[in-house]
Amino acid sequence: MRGKIKMEFDEVELRPLNEEKMNAMQQKIDDLAKPVKGLGRLEELADHLAGIYRTTDFNITPRKCLVFAADNGVVHEGVSASPQKITAIQAVNMMKGHTTVAALAKAFNCDLQVYDIGIKTDLNFPLVRVHKIRHETEDMLHKPAMSIAEAREAVQYGFDMGVKAFEEGNQVIATGELGMGNTTAASAIIAALLNKTAAEVVGRGSNISDERLKHKIDVVNRSLERANLKENESPDPLIVLSEVGALELGAMAGAMLSAGAMNKPVLLDGFLSYSAALLANSIKPGVVNYMIPTHKSKEKGSRIGYNAL
Repeated sequence: MRGKIKMEFDEVELRPLNEEKMNAMQQKIDDLAKPVKGLGRLEELADHLAGIYRTTDFNITPRKCLVFAADNGVVHEGVSASPQKITAIQAVNMMKGHTTVAALAKAFNCDLQVYDIGIKTDLNFPLVRVHKIRHETEDMLHKPAMSIAEAREAVQYGFDMGVKAFEEGNQVIATGELGMGNTTAASAIIAALLNKTAAEVVGRGSNISDERLKHKIDVVNRSLERANLKENESPDPLIVLSEVGALELGAMAGAMLSAGAMNKPVLLDGFLSYSAALLANSIKPGVVNYMIPTHKSKEKGSRIGYNAL
């Protein structure tokens, strides 16, 4: 038996949403005994899902949450209120069921898997799946966070895990991350891709002080300057990821691309996922049509990222 041909994340051909099925779903809803548009946002969501699944008779179970974990060298610049060791601790806690996302996943019958793609330490905990691209990224203030090859590997691994989840029968995925300092990387990604200043997008992340916030803005500004990513109208997304990104955000972008490849929806969960979504849509324009945002984050750059998507 011949094995399956592996898909490359940047060679995927996206299909537009099926407008015929979207219209059919709206008609199906309108035929219910209720006021016109009486279900509000739920009607829009149902139409959207029909367009993604290409049918009005879809099922959103089973489902899976893919959490990618890695450490970020920029944390050594003092941009986070949380110590770096929290990444490893929470990766284990999550798979033990001791975190909020684990509780939510259990409550909604959602499978949960943590993937170690760059935690500084080696966990030796069997429930965490390991694909170590490197042990922590470089400090992006002084040098590229990772090589182009490592950036591609992060995106491809996230893509492969997303495809695998769908091939196993999951009908929808959510993506998540673990990585102290990654709101700094996410801010830099959004600033670079949307040609924004650091002050416009940098927020408090792990609830940092005013003084540390000013420092964080400065770190992002100087990182963008080092990488020649300030006032660049159309930067290459893989260069952005390699220069000022994070492994876990690249993997999230890859998982989002898998949703477009497999005609399935992917849920977005706030600021960090918006940065990954912008990366994914820059790599493959149109994949945003397969994304469903779940809430408005309070992080400063969230509205900018959300509106751009």
